[in-house]
Amino acid sequence: MPMTLADFPRPAGDNGRGLHGSALPGWTGGDEGYDYWIRELVEMGIKWFKVVDDGGDSLPWCEKLLDAGIFPIVRILRRDPPPNDTPEPNPGHIGAPEEQTIRRLIAAGVRYFETNNEPNLPIEWKHNAMPANPIECAKLVALNWLFDARLILSLGGLPGLPAISNGGKMDLMGALVTLGREDILLEGCWIAVHNFGGNRPLNFPDDPVNRSGQPLTRETYDHGAFTTWVWWNTVTRRADTLDEINAARANQANPAAALENDHACWREFEYYHALAMKYLGRPIPIIATSGGYQIGRRNDLRYPRVTPEVHRDLTVALFDFMQRQAPDYFFAATPWLAFDYGGYDADAWFGAFWQDALTHGSGGHNNLPTITVPNHNLGERLPVIDAVKALLNLARRLPGTQPAPPAPIVVVPPEPAAPAQPTQPTWAVWLRDEPPARVNTQYAVSSRQEAVAVGGRQEAGGRAREETVEAPAELPRESTPARVEIETPREPMITREEKIETPIETPREATPIRDETSAPPPIEFGAPEKLAPPETIAPSESIAREMPAPLALPIGDEVEWDWRLDALNVTVEPAQVESGLMYWKLVRAVYQGPGESNDTHQIVYTVVNERNEPIEYQKVKQGWSDGETDALTNEHGEARIPLWLGYAPDRDERGAYSAWVDGLPSDRVVGLGLPAKRHVSFLLTWRRTVAR
Repeated sequence: MPMTLADFPRPAGDNGRGLHGSALPGWTGGDEGYDYWIRELVEMGIKWFKVVDDGGDSLPWCEKLLDAGIFPIVRILRRDPPPNDTPEPNPGHIGAPEEQTIRRLIAAGVRYFETNNEPNLPIEWKHNAMPANPIECAKLVALNWLFDARLILSLGGLPGLPAISNGGKMDLMGALVTLGREDILLEGCWIAVHNFGGNRPLNFPDDPVNRSGQPLTRETYDHGAFTTWVWWNTVTRRADTLDEINAARANQANPAAALENDHACWREFEYYHALAMKYLGRPIPIIATSGGYQIGRRNDLRYPRVTPEVHRDLTVALFDFMQRQAPDYFFAATPWLAFDYGGYDADAWFGAFWQDALTHGSGGHNNLPTITVPNHNLGERLPVIDAVKALLNLARRLPGTQPAPPAPIVVVPPEPAAPAQPTQPTWAVWLRDEPPARVNTQYAVSSRQEAVAVGGRQEAGGRAREETVEAPAELPRESTPARVEIETPREPMITREEKIETPIETPREATPIRDETSAPPPIEFGAPEKLAPPETIAPSESIAREMPAPLALPIGDEVEWDWRLDALNVTVEPAQVESGLMYWKLVRAVYQGPGESNDTHQIVYTVVNERNEPIEYQKVKQGWSDGETDALTNEHGEARIPLWLGYAPDRDERGAYSAWVDGLPSDRVVGLGLPAKRHVSFLLTWRRTVAR
């Protein structure tokens, strides 16, 4: 039976934050042991963890992760009988030994599995014998993966469509369509991606350097002690000059740049989502099982090399994006790489490689600069670790089942003291002429500073200066990279305890839309009730049972408006649209109080066309002061997004949330929330209408 995004399990308090462990199997915790690393991961708020398994050797580690509330994503290595016993997956599929490993891992609680890795590269084929015809090659990979996927699904696991190398062109979904087997992707499969950012900014290809060739200035070329290292060209064995970089930017400017043509960047997940919509007509989960940023990379000569500070800030920014803004289908990002086991010390977060390389030189390892940057003390762990630990931990506000894992591990670190909330938005400003220090523990890098984070200046040796200023409504896309601005997280939607510790309840039946002809019960304000755990959003079958059919919607300019919404300070902002153009008109707004909502707290969206017929796969939006989320309607034209923030309408406060429909100008319902923190719901219906 097809699965929706809501049917896939996620860790309790899921924030989308993950990490890739070791590059090779056989890691056993090193000298510190598993419990030490579990404590580190818990302190960093990690909820997903990529593991490589060879013959079941990952089972003890996976059990520790699950006990700590962290979901393992296990890549299963397959070995042929001797003499070819190296783990080369192509061509071929998992056999009896791997099946037994998967059975044991599923029994322990693991659900997400990979059985192949970057099959578009010859190194992943026996004797590098990769077929020359790319279409036939993709079909061969797809056929073997079908065997793996059917087996894993039958055992109760969730198989990932193999990740293609960053920017690769192999189209496995298209191959499945050619074979007539794409339906399996809807039965519990997900897409693995390797969205390495290289040294491109998070918003590539839409950044001003790529779009318009934004030139460097003398000021932005200067990176202090890191200047020569940042612009070092490993081919010419010298630093590129300002004029050379600007010439490359001007020559390679691409105003029509699109992910379809170049997706070797962080946003590669959008490329694969577009393929899913093309072939399947609906989203399926995407997990970045590797990716992110690595220190020392300068694949694109238009941009500076990634320094330890830039690596820190980009990683914090992408993690903050995952918990605040990531689309529903993008489940998790697991940047490469936690541990240096297996010779990947230059990429490891925990390790002293860069301390030695910047002081004594890298020796050309991984085509890195051989020059030094003395007096730059990193120690035995990268700056990103403390910055991620300091990042505010927000559970993603997504519809879907989020079952609680086994009981938490006992070695949980003590709760840090909550930072004081400033009366105004505060910005930590990194000035060019000031010595950099590590990121202030109270601040999270805003995703709106993506372009600045790479093109900007996070040089070594500066200090953070705090300034209380009025936060701008939106940062300019082509901001001058003379400073890096780090935005204070605003009030979290729910408390950390509710997000992280509270298990998810089972779905409840929603109350049908009531007959508004009778007098509704009065609204009562008073002491807030204890906020119950957030309920699970029921799949589309349950929603279908709850919805009245057919909808008796008002016609013309009439709006069915529950008068109680006025007492709650809920209002409508009409769409700004010219006469004769289509827009989304609000035609019904019904309030369900605590006695009517059956303890649910959500916005129930219904979207219909001009004939009052439900519209499927229509994106609807929920916004609040510092972000927004979205959902897609089901076959009944309905979607649901939970509410968390309370407010006091009796004191003239307004709820934090607004609701609208995407794609056309839309009437917006504003001031939604939980009055006096009581569990209430709002049933809102929009009709596609021609403006008069």
